[in-house]
Amino acid sequence: MIDTGAYAERMARYLHLEDSPVHATLGSGNSALVVTRLHAPRGFATPTDPIPVEKAFSIHLHLRTSLGGQLWLGGKLEPTGKRPSGGVTILDLEHEPIAFFPNPIEVIQFYIPRVALEEFAYEHYLPKLDTLRWPHCEMDTTLKHLGKSLLFSIQQSHQTPRLFLDHLGQAVLAHATFAYGGIRSGLKSDRGHLAPWQTRRAKELLSANLNGDISLSSVAAECGLSVSHFAHAFRKTFGQPPHKWLMEQRLDAVKNLLLTSRLSLAEIASQYGFSDQPSLNRFFRRFVGESPGEWRRSRKSHL
Repeated sequence: MIDTGAYAERMARYLHLEDSPVHATLGSGNSALVVTRLHAPRGFATPTDPIPVEKAFSIHLHLRTSLGGQLWLGGKLEPTGKRPSGGVTILDLEHEPIAFFPNPIEVIQFYIPRVALEEFAYEHYLPKLDTLRWPHCEMDTTLKHLGKSLLFSIQQSHQTPRLFLDHLGQAVLAHATFAYGGIRSGLKSDRGHLAPWQTRRAKELLSANLNGDISLSSVAAECGLSVSHFAHAFRKTFGQPPHKWLMEQRLDAVKNLLLTSRLSLAEIASQYGFSDQPSLNRFFRRFVGESPGEWRRSRKSHL
């Protein structure tokens, strides 16, 4: 990750935003990218500061419809037009973008270094990308769904499992590569399952971190694989992505304690990394359809 990149607080300063933005890093090392919510409820009073040149892209998913404003790339004024909710703008940060939007804006920014795209392409035997292109502010329903899922996750009062965020980061890189990079060939599909020792090690690590506080990259490294190769092989071995497998194991562990212990719901929540009992309730109801208290009472009444 480029430590001085134009994302989070640094991007907020370039845009003269008053509040510190919500953001999260997805992945690690060369495969990392950052998602940031940028909100100017009154628009920009003045043009933004020039963003220093760097080898990265700033992809903006617009969350509200807006009109008017100006955008300069490399000193050249570019047409802007209407920016609909769900529309996407891609800025190459080697072109020193400057913007002036006097009307309210709200966007999800995906900061993607070129090295992250190159790493993804290398790991999947894809050609190296030249650039990312998308018609200015054209709708992109795929990125809209990914962006809203990410925004919902990072705005929660409880911490979202890193494994889940890393998985979404890989999805964003894949979408950027194929939708914006013009790559037409699919991901190479002849990679096999995890080896038996890799399967055991992955299960050991994930089972020891049922709260999800472990990165996809650290599990992949323990298995001697790149992040994307590990994610592909894990899905092929278990029939589902790592974060979903982890959620199922977490649910089974909670159910076991509900049936075999006298621990309170608050104690069970604490033991498995939930911020509080309501967080456990929401998690349990999402997968089971009833609260953990209701489930416990109905099962114990039959014992």
